[in-house]
Amino acid sequence: MQIITVLGRILFVTFIYLFLLRILTVMLADLRAKGVLTKVESDLGCLEVLSGSDMLPKGRKIRVDSRGITIGRGKHNDIVVPDHYCSLDHAEFKHTRGMTTLEDIGSTNGTWVNGERINSQVQLVAGDFIKLGSITFHYSRWRNENS
Repeated sequence: MQIITVLGRILFVTFIYLFLLRILTVMLADLRAKGVLTKVESDLGCLEVLSGSDMLPKGRKIRVDSRGITIGRGKHNDIVVPDHYCSLDHAEFKHTRGMTTLEDIGSTNGTWVNGERINSQVQLVAGDFIKLGSITFHYSRWRNENS
């Protein structure tokens, strides 16, 4: 009878630890989803300007993180492109779970990835070329210059 009691207690303590572990993993996932805990910088995306303008010079690198980036001619965008071929609200970059996606948000002249016009959200991979108006970007993974 004592063996059954001892095994019952061990089983009960094991379930409590598993329950606490589950609560911890859910809390961490929630904090990551809200952006409180961010991924390592090497996991982020990077846009390098290949052909630009005075406001967006060639060689400039732009980090794409969990907040995302909007791009267009409008002053409210994260990246303002002074190009008459670019719409006021042209495209949006999003970075979640280690993946960077690009979506055309109703531009007139379209958004191009590797020479093909996109009509829906597209996952970017390192080496992709993105064309918005007359501006061309090269997508890669972010590398921290300090490390």
